[in-house]
Amino acid sequence: MKLVLAEKPSVAKTIASFLGAKTRGDGYFEGNGYIITYAVGHLVGLYDMKDYDKDRYSGSWKMDNFPFIPADKFKFKVDSSKKKQFDIVKKLLHRDDVEYIINATDNDREGELISFLIFLLAKNKKPIKRILVNEWTPEDITRGINNLKDDSEMRNSQAAGYTRLITDWLIGINFTSAATLKYGNGKLLNIGRVILPTVKLVYDRDMEILNFIPKTYYEIEGNFKCDNGNYKGKYTKGKESKFDTIEEANEVINSITSKTGTIEDKKVTMSKEYAPKLFSLTSLQGYITSKHVNFTSDKVLSVCQSLYEGKGKGGFITYPRTDSIYLEESLTSKVSQALDKLKVGLEYESKIKFSKTKRVFDSSKVDSHSAIIPTYIIPNNLSADELIVYNAIKDRFIANFMPPAEYENTEIKTNVDGHIFLTKGKVLKTKGYLEVYNKEEKDDLLPMVNNKDVVDIIDIKTLTKQTTPPKPYTEDTLLKAMKNCGKNVSEEDTAVLSGYSIGTSATRADVLKKIMQVGYVGKKGKSYFISDLGKNLVEIFPVKDLFDVDYTGKLEKSLSDIQKGNFTRKEYLTNIMSFIVKNVELIKRDRPKNISTENYTYNPKTKKFTKESSKKTDSKSSNKNTSKSPNAQSESLGKCPICQGDVVEIGKGYICNNYKECKFAIWKSDKFLEYYKKKPNKTMVKSILKNGSAKVKSLTSKQGDKFDAILKYYKKENGYFGWDIERQD
Repeated sequence: MKLVLAEKPSVAKTIASFLGAKTRGDGYFEGNGYIITYAVGHLVGLYDMKDYDKDRYSGSWKMDNFPFIPADKFKFKVDSSKKKQFDIVKKLLHRDDVEYIINATDNDREGELISFLIFLLAKNKKPIKRILVNEWTPEDITRGINNLKDDSEMRNSQAAGYTRLITDWLIGINFTSAATLKYGNGKLLNIGRVILPTVKLVYDRDMEILNFIPKTYYEIEGNFKCDNGNYKGKYTKGKESKFDTIEEANEVINSITSKTGTIEDKKVTMSKEYAPKLFSLTSLQGYITSKHVNFTSDKVLSVCQSLYEGKGKGGFITYPRTDSIYLEESLTSKVSQALDKLKVGLEYESKIKFSKTKRVFDSSKVDSHSAIIPTYIIPNNLSADELIVYNAIKDRFIANFMPPAEYENTEIKTNVDGHIFLTKGKVLKTKGYLEVYNKEEKDDLLPMVNNKDVVDIIDIKTLTKQTTPPKPYTEDTLLKAMKNCGKNVSEEDTAVLSGYSIGTSATRADVLKKIMQVGYVGKKGKSYFISDLGKNLVEIFPVKDLFDVDYTGKLEKSLSDIQKGNFTRKEYLTNIMSFIVKNVELIKRDRPKNISTENYTYNPKTKKFTKESSKKTDSKSSNKNTSKSPNAQSESLGKCPICQGDVVEIGKGYICNNYKECKFAIWKSDKFLEYYKKKPNKTMVKSILKNGSAKVKSLTSKQGDKFDAILKYYKKENGYFGWDIERQD
């Protein structure tokens, strides 16, 4: 007998059905020379701290117990809620009639970790072979069974999965405990390798928006009349069309005396627009969440997993946990087969043609798993959510084998007294792949003109515009930022940042869910925002590397290199342990301003904190001015204009005692004032609180000239506080 270990019951059912193992046992299938059993995700996990030394670590967390790194080796135990299934698998592994095991967990490092730990704790001695497939169709199961790999070939993937598990456990238990005891002030602070840089991305974006100073600029628009209609043009000089001052724009307008202009140049070109690239998990999650408010990224992944497992009928899509938007070149025959099945009966069937192009097939741009596409098995009876995700994948797949959309682009240059006004128009001529989406394009039709035509000037006017702040992160844009470590990188630029990311395609959705659950970020509509808890964490927690997207990206890249055999598990974990020891000691020595550093213990079982009177507390930590909120005994600089509470000075600025409710604060690192090379001081703040404004001397402009000004600080319509400046030249 050959024992097959699948990761989920539904995959086991699919494999059993194909292999003819029709007898159903408790936790397995059997027949035709095969036994098919399954895990239920992770059956085995790491020891808890208390499992290493119950006398010392049971009960409450105490700062003296950290940093914690097992003295001997890391130990594992069976998940108590899944012990029954583990015992079934263990018993099957040791059956005398089992010749060897076929590992059929998911084809990634987590799948390898799941099976590796099961075999380890079950003390398996039988030979292990590996089936490597990206979809669970009969054809792929056959191919996989006929091309089994030896377990020794999977050592690097197992090492990467093991290293990831140990790393996240060490960082989580040490920094969550130390941060909670030192900075939690009665709250549990969840610290993680991937959580913190994600929170920092949201924090940074919110600070950009909060401190954004709009800049006014000007453009010149001409409105023209020709024999066949009217059109508009924008003044351009070379590539530039913006003016910093209205005087500069008016100077151009005042120089125009003619009542007519001349068509100096007209160009008509054709352009092609190809279908968007195939889906990676990240791009699919972004696409679905941007169009359907009832979807989150973790829901998209859950639905994808269901479609991949195929409900015991064979997989409907390929492996979903992929960061690739290309296909392996070896998949051409399978892709052609799937396309032939899926196009039957479509209105545009005749326009769907299989071809092996670099836009779709490029092995050099596939890291480990190809893009997500449908298989040749066409599903039925899908739920409404499954239908949405499946159709998105299917439509994107089909669109990539259709002709491009074609546009006619018209560019007109109108000369008015030597000044050029540029007009652009775009008309859809051939729908191409857009037929898949039944998409109607709005044409930018321009009236017919010819070179040297004379046109009438209706008017030429100045347009006043303002720069806009960056937009808050949505699920789509935050997932992309995590994938590219906050860098603005094209979706197609896969080679540059391969493996260098915050988390993986399989974990990012869980991270977004986690930072919401623990209260570090909130969501308004589709937009994420930093919460007070998240803001305090970013500004107070001293281990800044854990917020650094580059540091986290390098950790993820090293895990990827371990999987490829380019880095060792030992070297990685040695670095992590050194990092933990150094930074837990940093937390212990830290004496932050404006928060309590009284000693606490925390009992994770009861989820209760106990405040301790500590003999070790030094004069700094026992100082009366170390409460998390501004202390009522500090000097009042005036009354808050929002709630009439006292405004006092703290380390980072001038803040209302009721800041949590009213949000009034003037920060010493205020970006607006920094722009003019000025910092707020007590005199300025007192004047603003008393008079609503403050006269400030020697501000410095961008051009370097100094001037005096009257500053007003008030709450704007968008809910944020901001400045008005009135120069006193």
